[in-house]
Amino acid sequence: MALRHDHILNPVTALGFYVAESGSPVVLAGEGSFLKVFDAETNKLLSVCEIFDGQTIHGIAIREAGDLENSPRVAIWGGSSLLLLQKNDLESLLCHHVSSIASSVTAVSDWILDVAISPYDDTCVLITAHNTVLQARHVKDRKEAKLETLSSPSRSILYSGDLVWESHTQILVAAGTVFGEIIVWNCSTTGKSQVMYTFSGHEGSIFGVNISSPVVHPNGTIGRLLASCSDDRTIRVWDIAKSLDPVTDSTSLIRETGFGEDHGSDTPVVASRCIATVMGHASRIWSVKFLTGEPQNPIHSSISVLSFGEDSTAQHWSLDFGNSDIDTTESNSTLAAPNRMKILAPGRSAKLSQLNMFTFHSGKHIWSTAIFRPTNACCLLVTGGADGKISMYTLGTGEALPLTSVQVNSKETSAVSTIQTHQPPRSFTWALEDIFSLDLRTASTQDVVPEEPDSQPGLAKDIPPETAATNSQPPKSKKSKKLVKDGFNRYAFASDNQVIATTNFGRVLIGDIDTKIVWSEALLPETSRYDLNNYTVIEGLPEIGIAFLAGANGTIFAYQNGQPLQAVGKVEGKVADMFKLFNSQTSSYELLVTTLSSPVATAFQVECSSIAAPQLLPLTSCNLPHKFVVTSAGRVNGLLVMGARSGMLVFYQTAKSADPINIWTPSKDSVSDAIATILPLPVASLATLDVGHFLTTERTGCYSMFSCTSTGSAIEPAIDVTVLRVHHSKLPFGPMIESAWFHDGELFFYGFKSKSFVVWNETKHYEVSNVDCGGAHRSYAYSPSRSSSGGHFVYTKASELYLHSQRNPSHAILKQGGHGREIKASAVSPGGDLIATGAEDTTIRIWQYNDAVLALDSHFDCLSIIEKHTTGIQHLQWHGSKYLFSSGGNEEFFVWAIQSIPDFGIGVVCEASYPDRSADGDLRIMSFDVTDLPSESEEEGRLLVSLAFSDSTIRTYAYSEAIGFELLAVGRYTSSCLTQLRHIQILDGHIYFLTAATDGNITLWKGNVLNSESLETQGCTKHNILSTSKIHQSTIKTLDTMAARSHFVVATGGDDNALAVSIYPLDCLQDSQPRPRVFILRSAHSTAVTGLSIAPDTEESTFSIITSGNDQRVKRWQVRLNLRTHLAPNRLPQLDISLSGNVFTSVADVGDLSIMSVGKGASSTKALVVGNGMDLWDISKLSA
Repeated sequence: MALRHDHILNPVTALGFYVAESGSPVVLAGEGSFLKVFDAETNKLLSVCEIFDGQTIHGIAIREAGDLENSPRVAIWGGSSLLLLQKNDLESLLCHHVSSIASSVTAVSDWILDVAISPYDDTCVLITAHNTVLQARHVKDRKEAKLETLSSPSRSILYSGDLVWESHTQILVAAGTVFGEIIVWNCSTTGKSQVMYTFSGHEGSIFGVNISSPVVHPNGTIGRLLASCSDDRTIRVWDIAKSLDPVTDSTSLIRETGFGEDHGSDTPVVASRCIATVMGHASRIWSVKFLTGEPQNPIHSSISVLSFGEDSTAQHWSLDFGNSDIDTTESNSTLAAPNRMKILAPGRSAKLSQLNMFTFHSGKHIWSTAIFRPTNACCLLVTGGADGKISMYTLGTGEALPLTSVQVNSKETSAVSTIQTHQPPRSFTWALEDIFSLDLRTASTQDVVPEEPDSQPGLAKDIPPETAATNSQPPKSKKSKKLVKDGFNRYAFASDNQVIATTNFGRVLIGDIDTKIVWSEALLPETSRYDLNNYTVIEGLPEIGIAFLAGANGTIFAYQNGQPLQAVGKVEGKVADMFKLFNSQTSSYELLVTTLSSPVATAFQVECSSIAAPQLLPLTSCNLPHKFVVTSAGRVNGLLVMGARSGMLVFYQTAKSADPINIWTPSKDSVSDAIATILPLPVASLATLDVGHFLTTERTGCYSMFSCTSTGSAIEPAIDVTVLRVHHSKLPFGPMIESAWFHDGELFFYGFKSKSFVVWNETKHYEVSNVDCGGAHRSYAYSPSRSSSGGHFVYTKASELYLHSQRNPSHAILKQGGHGREIKASAVSPGGDLIATGAEDTTIRIWQYNDAVLALDSHFDCLSIIEKHTTGIQHLQWHGSKYLFSSGGNEEFFVWAIQSIPDFGIGVVCEASYPDRSADGDLRIMSFDVTDLPSESEEEGRLLVSLAFSDSTIRTYAYSEAIGFELLAVGRYTSSCLTQLRHIQILDGHIYFLTAATDGNITLWKGNVLNSESLETQGCTKHNILSTSKIHQSTIKTLDTMAARSHFVVATGGDDNALAVSIYPLDCLQDSQPRPRVFILRSAHSTAVTGLSIAPDTEESTFSIITSGNDQRVKRWQVRLNLRTHLAPNRLPQLDISLSGNVFTSVADVGDLSIMSVGKGASSTKALVVGNGMDLWDISKLSA
């Protein structure tokens, strides 16, 4: 076999929970045609197995009850293919004993929408796209299942279906039609069927239906609810209890097709059956699921609905019946009445209220979901998206719960497995008067007698409002019309679990965070009793258990747990801000203090002791540039670095001078704002480096990384410093990015997005926490936990103090994902170590493929996500490993400078962009090519860049970092749109290049790029067409070239399904009308060829062409070229082409195909297919 599958990163289209023989729950995930098995506790990939040959997995059903030996445990379907797995099959899969079980697949005559395994016997039922129910069962000594058609009340065209076993012979069916109707009917294994209801009301096709577990009705009967979702973005809940007067003629309930309510219907029961409707998603809703409470705790039992949509969100809704009660029973076929019944009032409407919204996927679409209940108190929800990511989070009946260890009882054995689930975040709220009403004790080691409470709690004692002095002297008494209530002012953390809150009247409260929050008060010295009135600046150093507070008169106080507040320092003037610094060279902490209207910042060294109060020792003073407002500070490579409100950075060698040695200013064309964080990057090596790196966060939604190179000598250290921005990236929240830190080698940020406070893991690209706090304009503080990835968030909202405590991330990631939209372009760096992909989601991702010894350990690592394009990416190309070029719509063309950052990864900076946009700026840059431009001078080498536009124009530039873009030549094709452009050769000052277009032609061009006399007189020259050859009948979608000593090869794929190989002799470039020798293979694919790459061989005369297209086939063509020029110079070349590999790829809408070499010495060659996902194939070895 010429193509061996290596790795896949595709949309996750099916999910299910299965409890293995060992008792451990695992997650089954359908990714393309492959089934992946993940350990639900460790998130480790356990097994990969190909299920279908040429078909994507669409659904997974798990047997929930029963213990029959030969009964199917798991049903997997996709399209019209069905696979039933018994216990032994699953255990073999978990033990890696099988890599493919496609031979056991059963072919069904129609598209399968849902499968339900019987809890009573060894059969299962399935519903097809034409509302037909079939029964399938295993037959001994036969691989395929035996199928039997049960019934079909109508041949409606369906988009969705749901099946529930009501008894040994009865199946309840809900069918959602293309035309907006829902048909609910009973199916019997004896072949009889009866339609119960036909619901209308949705204004679009029914994309999802779900039948609830049983509920108890007033007449004592047990019925169910039905949830539906549609193209109209609404969720509806229907009561599908059996009518007291059953309809005998089921055909009367079948209506004419059409959307919306049918007020002319003669079905009176239909209109009152819709009990709740809600619109919540921003786009189409693909599926809905009921999440019901457990009858063991009827007081807290509830009914919730989960919805999953095109907007990539999962939304949690509570179904509220007001004063009417409802009881739920377990979702199984034994419908025993509960001990304590709750009644659903007849005809009573309900309300769907949103409890939560989860945005744990990128791009579009949540395609798959599964629910598993490890305990009665909570359940696990997993979602799979078009981005290929699998997220797992814990839900309760009414709220999201946190990460706790819960035990799962296996249905197969008595073994017990522990799953890591999300322990619930805790939230606390206090009004200030509530805290003051407590029996507060001082936070020092000596207790004091609490004061008698005021008649108005919350009023500061003996302090007139607003007129309190800013010095240490008591204010003069003054009458006021009314007393002003005290309020919360500023917050900081003195340790991971100790928060400090100051009030407007200068009181200092200490909150110790444990299972409960215990409040105490820290008292200022009597002589400084009023120093913090109305104005407080506070900075916490939780790493050493200290917090510093300062007021308007310049006195700095220190708080340490177990010690009273003490004055430890003094500056002249009103303190503007304080910043903590860590000096890695001395392993000590420092405090930088700035004052209002002062051009000087003062640095102190922090001396702390467990038995004595902390001290501030004056260290140095720094003269600030004019109008430089300090917003952040840090120590980098021995230098003191400060960030300003304007986005500037200033550098000091404090041991040498109080004046800055360098000032870095952002470029005029860049958006800049206050720098909120300066964070040195951790260095693995203990050796002193001449080049340091640090990170800054900006209030523009971005963060940057800088290299800092010091120049000097041992006698005169750091007499100068060179600062370069080496990375600039936008975060998925903001624009207020407030802080950054590293934890266990991973980079975290926090900031605000709209009204929410967000904690983000940038290394793994997921949201850790999201708190609706009202926005950034409030007092707040956050303390990340050093023992976990959670933390404490304290903030003021509506004059109250809120504390949100979270130990773990909001969700777990079983599998990392990628692009959330179709990938249109891919490019591999010359060394094969970096892969760039660009998609319709407007992002560029840079990957590294880890080709491990064990196939299960191989994976794509996303090193960087670039967000600057505003339209989908059209083309990507590397030039060496230093530059990446990208193009898209709106005439967007960017030059990305790439470099390695030690102990971090790669840095990406946009070095330049296309300078000559048209007035409308609405053209697409369809393709481009980049080549080194020969230069006779010793100046820095320039690049030759040719761009092909959608209006058939070509523009060629010389580019360098110092000069930018310089236009050299222009050209225009016919009215056909250009789709491809490739440079061939620079010869005698002229560039020869090829273009392909929508008319099926390839054109050879010649342009002057090095004739300086012509360029000086004309400004730019005109590209000339040398020859045009008709290759394809319509659009050329993909093109690749290969140069040899005497010729160059052009391979093209088109809309006409053909593969063409064109041979150009190099000496023909001097001819007036050079013509290629063209070989065309018609019907190379059954659809358009959209991806193609040439894989050279060791000999010039042999090579391979890897192609793919919309038929989802990857083909390898072995090509042998015989020029025969040594025998007869005028003899035409001959070409032999044969198909040596033909495999199915799960990537739909293939957009591009690239060849990459990996391993030591490029020992392995692989083909990367991109589109709706990424598929990697090993093409290194050919088998006989």
